Amino acid sequence: MGEYPEDREQVTEAYRLQAKKKIAVLWESIGFQPFRRGVWLLDIALRRPEELMQARRAQLSALGTAFQQPGSV
Repeated sequence: MGEYPEDREQVTEAYRLQAKKKIAVLWESIGFQPFRRGVWLLDIALRRPEELMQARRAQLSALGTAFQQPGSV
């Protein structure tokens, strides 16, 4: 939960659930699959996770390049 508020009073159960959803979307985007009771698995024998990770790295690289361009902020 990288967006954790400094004021712990703001951390409600709804906030935690929303953070878990965001994390799940990220994990699924790189090939993790929900197993059970909050456990996620990544089958490293499959080619798909490697391809997904390469795609995320390319997106991050493009974002970094765009951020460094003059007038991008």
